[in-house]
This record gives sequence, structure tokens and C-alpha cells, in this order.
Amino acid sequence: MKLSGFVTINGSREQINWTLSASGIVAGPGLSADEMSLEIPLPEVQEIEEVEYTDGYDELTVSVLRGMLEAREEPIYGNKADLVSRLRGWDATHPEGYTAPLEEGEVVGDESNVETE
Repeated sequence: MKLSGFVTINGSREQINWTLSASGIVAGPGLSADEMSLEIPLPEVQEIEEVEYTDGYDELTVSVLRGMLEAREEPIYGNKADLVSRLRGWDATHPEGYTAPLEEGEVVGDESNVETE
């Protein structure tokens, strides 16, 4: 865990840039951590599993991704990775999926405008 910022010691503002680990404190530039010790156990760090996505967003073009975001009323700026990440975030918070908004006068389940052969 990184701990950085400024502290005031005896009226003097000092920068700290420390890394806290289970084995102790590693000091970076700024105030030394030589006289510091950890008195609480740090939580164990768990490895993050790599997720394999099957949504197909990676294969789409930037303009298609922007169109999908625009339809979901999400920001359309950023590079392709940003757009894909934003769409996956939207999907995670909307498990019901995306449904296109109804046109004026259109009714859910209205099949009167469907052509039959």
C-alpha cells in the first residue's frame, strides 16, 4: 500500500512517500521511515484473476462503440480501451441489458407495424 503526502513535524512541512508491506515500511524520497514501525497487521494481498470477456466489444470499431455509448447516454470520449471499459461498466450496472427507447407513438408489444409474408 502506498502512503504519500505531507506531514508537519515541529512546525516543518515534510513530504512522505512510503510503501507499506507485510515486511515493513519502504521509504521513498522525502521523510525517512527508519524510526517508524508497523503495529497492525496488513491485509494479505490477493491476486486478481484475469477475466476473459465474451461480449465482442474488442472486435468492434471505435465509431460503433461510440454509437452504443451514445444510445446508453454515456460519454463517448476516449480511446477504444476507454470506450470498451465504459460499456462493460454500463453492462455490469444494468443486468437487464440495453433496450432501445421507443419511438413516439410506439407501444411495447405493438406488432401492427410488423410486415408479414
